[in-house]
Amino acid sequence: MRDDFSQSVKDLLANRVGWKCSNPNCRKATRGAGVEKTTIINIGVASHITAASKGGPRYDDNMTAQERKSFENGIWLCQSCSKLIDSDEMGYTVDKLKKMERYFRTIGCFRVRRCNSR
Repeated sequence: MRDDFSQSVKDLLANRVGWKCSNPNCRKATRGAGVEKTTIINIGVASHITAASKGGPRYDDNMTAQERKSFENGIWLCQSCSKLIDSDEMGYTVDKLKKMERYFRTIGCFRVRRCNSR
C-alpha cells in the first residue's frame, strides 16, 4: 500500500517553494500558463523523501504511514528531477533531500518578507 500525499500537502509543498523545482541544479518553474486563456500547465511533482511504499527509494521501515505522507517527508520537484532522485539514491540521500527542501523553503519565505517590507 502506498502512503500518498493529500492534495493539501502537495499544494503546500509547491506553494512554499514558489512552484519551482527544489533541486539547486535545476530551479525550473513548474507551473505556468497554458495555450488557452483558462489553462494552467503543471510539470511539478510532490516527491517523497523516503519512499511511499516498501521497496521504493530510501524507504524507511521505522516510519509510520502518517509520517510517510506528511509535509515533512516531501519535496517539490520538476518531473525530471523527481525521476533523477529516485534513480540516483546514492547521490540523493535522505539528508541531502531534506537540506534541499529546507533551504528553498527558507529562501522562498525570505523573498516574500523582503519584498513586503519595502
